[in-house]
Amino acid sequence: MIDVRTLRRKLQLMSAISDWKFALGLHVRFANPTLLYQTYPQEWIDFYTANGLVFRDPTVRWAMTHTGICDWSELAEQDESNVFGQAAEFGLRYGKAVAVGDETRSAGFFAHPSRRIEQAEVEEAHALLKQLRDMTKGVELMPAEELKRLRAELHP
Repeated sequence: MIDVRTLRRKLQLMSAISDWKFALGLHVRFANPTLLYQTYPQEWIDFYTANGLVFRDPTVRWAMTHTGICDWSELAEQDESNVFGQAAEFGLRYGKAVAVGDETRSAGFFAHPSRRIEQAEVEEAHALLKQLRDMTKGVELMPAEELKRLRAELHP
């Protein structure tokens, strides 16, 4: 059973690391996270979704094929669709991608409006992402109704 209170505390810790915005996708299968938690501006979420940017986002491609930590600047040459430029228009200028997992992938995408994300911040986020992934192991096997309730309880 998943301890929702502990999950919420871990998500609050993630938010407290920095004044950044982020998206966490836990237990991603076929580019679809079983649990998704976002603090990005709603306007960016709507724009990103409406324009199908998940299929062109170099950070998502990286996170589905790698583990570890990657700075957006390392992926700039792969950004043929200008996802990073469009994100900057919504205040998401400096970013990092973090990916963990083996049989199922979990990933975090962190963005800051005015400065580069510090190594200590992203390392703390990396450790928390691993904890969140471990705490939610098996979530993809939950009955649909139970999963729907869990998603609603975790929504910011």
